[in-house]
Amino acid sequence: METSEAAPAAAVLVPGPPSLNVFQRTAAVFTRPAAAWVGLESRSRWWFPMLVTVLCGVALNLLLYDRAIVPMVTEKWEQAADNGQMRAEQLDKMESFMRSPAGMAMTAGQTAFFLPVIYLAMALGVWFGVGFVLGTKLRYRHALEIVTWSSLILIPAQILGAGLAWAKESYKDIHTGWGILLPPAETPSKLQAALTAFLDALGPFAIWTLVVVILGATALSGAPRKSVAWVMGGLYLALAVLMGAMAGLFTPAA
Repeated sequence: METSEAAPAAAVLVPGPPSLNVFQRTAAVFTRPAAAWVGLESRSRWWFPMLVTVLCGVALNLLLYDRAIVPMVTEKWEQAADNGQMRAEQLDKMESFMRSPAGMAMTAGQTAFFLPVIYLAMALGVWFGVGFVLGTKLRYRHALEIVTWSSLILIPAQILGAGLAWAKESYKDIHTGWGILLPPAETPSKLQAALTAFLDALGPFAIWTLVVVILGATALSGAPRKSVAWVMGGLYLALAVLMGAMAGLFTPAA
């Protein structure tokens, strides 16, 4: 009796969704953020949004340097001189440097340096929350992808704030968050400064960014979205409270 053996069925490989180029991914962050993370599991692209946000920040600083930044800073120095906290000669020297090309270059350099440092620290927080607290296999590089791509949401807020500062000729009392609801004060109390910073941290652009972070962390970690939302929301609320406390702590007593 002849026996026959059925040939095993050939494995069918289902191709995954195609990866996005940097421009498609940028558009997806704003229009369909849940699908903006395709291909980032194996390919590093965090450098592009970091470069874009740094260049945007530097460009806005240079654009508003003479119109809004210098007047705001020198006003504080003049108040310190009037209060006897600074000598007139020291004030003149600092104002002269501030109005020089070297002062402009220093301000732009600070932005170019501190923004990447902030992103690296924020990525550490995302990695801790999703990778450590939830116990997923989210890598730090993936957390950096999440933070940098999500930060693109804040560019419209930066442009809006720059427009308001241009009109006012100062960055003082410029808000793109809910801190705008509080009445401005010439010398705000510690409590008002803390509450303003806390409300700004919960503004619409900040919450929008947090939602994109949650979607990115869900996509790249495989963790349930609800769990990611609870952890990241809790960490961000704690950060908002800390920011408010620091603002109140460093505000001079009224």
